[in-house]
Amino acid sequence: MTIQFHPMLVHFPIALLFASVLFDVASTALTRDSLREAAQWLLGLGLLGGIVAAIAGGQAEGAAEKAGVPEALIETHETLAYLTLGTMAVLVLYRLLLRNRFSTRALVAYFMVAAVGLVAVSATGHTGGNLVYEHGAGVHTTQQPSHPIARIAQGD
Repeated sequence: MTIQFHPMLVHFPIALLFASVLFDVASTALTRDSLREAAQWLLGLGLLGGIVAAIAGGQAEGAAEKAGVPEALIETHETLAYLTLGTMAVLVLYRLLLRNRFSTRALVAYFMVAAVGLVAVSATGHTGGNLVYEHGAGVHTTQQPSHPIARIAQGD
């Protein structure tokens, strides 16, 4: 049995992207540069975490297919993950291009793209959860023990 790292890693980019947007909202409401800087770091770390999670997901894909999970569902999850990563990358590049300083118009555009990212990451998580809870991706079932003593211990 191999350890599947994907389920352990996916929570970080999800939480970091949401936290980044929340810090940006707080920064705007409170006009605090430190919150905007924190949002930038959270977003960058979320993107890096997302890349690592996507790599781990690619490694887990074969096991999910062997377990009988429909390939189309896996591909949908993968496509949504790439959309999320692409959106996060656009946000990081936009911040770097603007040197983390936003005019009102730039901030509105940023929040619109961030909203797309939040929807994408939510859809990615939802489809990933469906793969696990409805189709058993990454779920290992135990086999009935074949040793007579083990069967007796189970009451057979």
